[in-house]
Amino acid sequence: MTSSEGKEIENLLKEALHEEAARVAVPPADEAWARLTASLSPKPERQAWLARLRRVPPLAAVILVAAVLAAVALGYSANAGAFGRRVFSLVVGILQGGTPPQDVHISMANVTPPPSGAPTPPPDWPLATGERVVTLDEARKEAGFAFKEPSYLPRGLARDIVTLLPAQVNQYFRGEDSQLVLSQNYAPRDFAASSFFRNARVQKVSIGSAKGALVVQQNPLTKRDEVTLLWFADDIEFRLQGNISPGEALKVARSLR
Repeated sequence: MTSSEGKEIENLLKEALHEEAARVAVPPADEAWARLTASLSPKPERQAWLARLRRVPPLAAVILVAAVLAAVALGYSANAGAFGRRVFSLVVGILQGGTPPQDVHISMANVTPPPSGAPTPPPDWPLATGERVVTLDEARKEAGFAFKEPSYLPRGLARDIVTLLPAQVNQYFRGEDSQLVLSQNYAPRDFAASSFFRNARVQKVSIGSAKGALVVQQNPLTKRDEVTLLWFADDIEFRLQGNISPGEALKVARSLR
């Protein structure tokens, strides 16, 4: 990584930490520092730890201080607010390109861990903020609209998890070497949406009486083609995306009931 890349990532981290620190519910200063002082009582091993802390680079110190403040806030009160029960993460990924300009993916999350006993998504499903894993029956009861389910799936694919967002249901399917996501967004009023695809091939298709767009592009990490199928029907915006063939994607879309 070049020095300019490191500087850019460092700036992103600083900005994200500054924004999150501004939203932390911090307890009264006297009580917070009293707790912190008590926890850092002069024991030999802790004195050695403090000596090492003085040699920590400035950016690492900023991250450490933010973590300490968040931990103190958590211990201060169970009613400190929703942020006190959430975990913040910032991930910066360089997809391709040795030197700038590059393809970069940045994700931030500040999410509440699921309650004990709740189904948890596999780590490779990148869920959105607020996206909640539910059972299929729960989705049918809580979605607020009659979402559709595929009566056809490519060989080896099976439903993995179902998630809910406001007015949106997502169904995730997994096979041995394939994945597929079907998203349905309920839009009974005026609707508009746009999508951007890089280095893609696109064609217009029909799904029943609806018109749609079929997009094929290569994943820069896996080097495999991935398909995205977009259409709108029955007040629902549909998005079908995965590493299956265009023909199979159309079969799945046309099988929705």
